[in-house]
Amino acid sequence: GRYAFEFYNHPDRLRSPIVRKNGILKEVSWDEAYEFTAKRFREIRDKYGPDALAGISSARCTNEENYLMQKFFRIVIGTNNIDGCARVCHAPTAMGMQWAFGTGAATNSIDEMYRTGCMLVIGANPVDAHPVTGARIKSVTESGIPLIVIDPLRIGLARVAKHFLQINPGTNVAVLNLFAYYLLKEELVDKDFIASRTEGWEDFKNYLEALDVDEQERICGVDREQVRAAAIDYGSASAAMEFHGLGVTEHWQATKAITLISNIAMMTGNIGRPGTGVNPLRGQNNVQGAADMGVQPHQGAGYLDVTNPENIELYTSYYRVEHPSKPGLRIPEMFAAAATGELKALWIMGEDILQTDPNTCHVRSSLQGLEFLVVQEIFMSETARIADVIFPASSFLEKEGTFTNGERRIQKVRKVVDPLEGTRPDGRIVVEMMNCMGYPQEAYSAACVLKEIAGIVPFFRGVKWEELGKNGKQWPVLEDGTDTRIMHVGTFKRGKGKFHSWDYENSPELIEHSADHPYILTTGRLLEHYNSGTMTRRTPNSEIVTEDLLFVNPHDASVKGLVSGDFARIFSARGITTMKVEVTDVVKPGVIYTTFHFPEAGINFLTSGIGDEYTLTPEYKVAAVDFEKSVYGIFARAECRT
Repeated sequence: GRYAFEFYNHPDRLRSPIVRKNGILKEVSWDEAYEFTAKRFREIRDKYGPDALAGISSARCTNEENYLMQKFFRIVIGTNNIDGCARVCHAPTAMGMQWAFGTGAATNSIDEMYRTGCMLVIGANPVDAHPVTGARIKSVTESGIPLIVIDPLRIGLARVAKHFLQINPGTNVAVLNLFAYYLLKEELVDKDFIASRTEGWEDFKNYLEALDVDEQERICGVDREQVRAAAIDYGSASAAMEFHGLGVTEHWQATKAITLISNIAMMTGNIGRPGTGVNPLRGQNNVQGAADMGVQPHQGAGYLDVTNPENIELYTSYYRVEHPSKPGLRIPEMFAAAATGELKALWIMGEDILQTDPNTCHVRSSLQGLEFLVVQEIFMSETARIADVIFPASSFLEKEGTFTNGERRIQKVRKVVDPLEGTRPDGRIVVEMMNCMGYPQEAYSAACVLKEIAGIVPFFRGVKWEELGKNGKQWPVLEDGTDTRIMHVGTFKRGKGKFHSWDYENSPELIEHSADHPYILTTGRLLEHYNSGTMTRRTPNSEIVTEDLLFVNPHDASVKGLVSGDFARIFSARGITTMKVEVTDVVKPGVIYTTFHFPEAGINFLTSGIGDEYTLTPEYKVAAVDFEKSVYGIFARAECRT
């Protein structure tokens, strides 16, 4: 971003294609790398079938590049085995909101917070992870608008919030049911909105009336009167606006929690008008766009179900190639298939899954089971080190295209410097691979690919490169170019909004492992670094924050004999690592917290393979662990236990 762009010409940048020959990575020409890759892809497809190949695309790449990547696998290879990093962050948002509203995207625009009467932030730390939005939320709060924060961590916004509900990790469903219960009990429901625009209300109402309040209070760990007071402020406001992040979606019951957030908005009429809505804070810059473009195995470009014969006919007619109709593998399923030998080849664009995906030991073992691995990267990542082919890509500063942000705003990405010598933009690489595989895709141009997208994605119908201007447009964009600031005005995409009812269920991770590992590890990000730190660790930001720290509550630190600066040995059923301790009230007793910006810490050696029961989004926020003071008092690299 604005303060961490120096990585673009760092000496560590990859500057040549690389192919593994006799076990050793060797620099080669682009032509040799393309020809070798195409040859291996054809061999594997011909021998095992198209479903033996898969792709993982990237939310750091443009809409056009993500569109081309999914097109490569569906149209050139013939498989729906395409997924992206939305799988490890906001896939439950998309599914839950589609169930409730018919569309899995933010309902409103960020700047409408200046028109709201109350804000609810749940499972998000926008001051660190979304600093521009976080600063705005803080500003609105300081103007007197009540802020409700629901989070296991005492984040920065919690200290200025009117209501801070510090729940136990993984208990969103319980606290949301309790929140909805008090909205009903205090008669803060919009009966007219419910009657005219929703369905399933009576079942949900009956569920709430029978709710065991004592049990929900015990589960979530928050006094019921605190929840009641927060619900009253939300339900009494003339308009209330919700924001949520990965603290909702990276859980066992993530999709269920999203539908309950949607319930709360609908039962109070806080949808389809200014200053209201359900608004996900996306995990990366183009998570929304990657999903819009079809980077998911069950829906093609424009969220069209790949099992629907009408959609298959539409895609086949548009591309003049038979579109596959069998749902593909999601990322965790790709790992499982690689481990069993069913998946033979994988092309990863812009993802360091050996650092960012959970249960590192399982991921590494799975990747080593592949016959052929292609990685497209800007640096020699942990994943790239085990690849058979490495394509050196260009950074976002060296390409053109569009990103779609969390409020559905399609914005131009403008090239500010030429690609570093030896590198190529991701879109160009995919196009040249398509042609090398025998598919005639015209040379990469953002404007041309965007025109192709507009021809197949319904809500991009009126999007034109030359009309996006400085601030872009929010989809759906009509054919006349009119965009949409607020969704679900007057009606929902699915017709009527749907209420859902769910009981809280404890995570299988805790059921299986908490007896031997009684603490809960939860993870997140810091302001100074982005995700796995591949880029930001190569900027001056690395001088501000130099390592991941383990946050421990003072009570737990005393029990374990730890003080700030000590090293602790943390272990789960899967792995062990060592980290420096910081004693703080950011976490509750029984909970420890850290980040995953530095590969040395290897925190994902500890996280589990448990995922949301509907989308398989990993449960990064709940891992059963124990910890102790390091006998040696020094750092030791992470290692596997299984």
